Amino acid sequence: MTIATLKSIFIGVGGSLILAVFCSTFIATDKILFILPLFIAFNGAMTGYRLVEVLKTRITNIPVFSFVLGVGTGALTFAAVNFAGSFMREAVLLNIYDLIIYMVVSGITSYLGAKLAVRYFNL
Repeated sequence: MTIATLKSIFIGVGGSLILAVFCSTFIATDKILFILPLFIAFNGAMTGYRLVEVLKTRITNIPVFSFVLGVGTGALTFAAVNFAGSFMREAVLLNIYDLIIYMVVSGITSYLGAKLAVRYFNL
């Protein structure tokens, strides 16, 4: 069960970072940081969906577990963006409000993605 959850988390974090890097080729960095919660929201939903898809009947409390997993995904994305931003010419450092936004957005959309998967798989 832990390997499946780790894969779900890294799918969410990796997807957010890939979208941010792709958009950095034609959008300025400050604009990317503004729209990054949208990327996190989409990948948070993918995290929750993937979690239910892999675990199906082995997971007992889907809403709580998917929300916590989404919050973790948002926190890891925050850490990765902060780490990558420290290597840029103009240091891009995020603050605590960004962390809260990333965690809440990812947690809520992960819950919604898990709910969608439960309805899809008739669990």
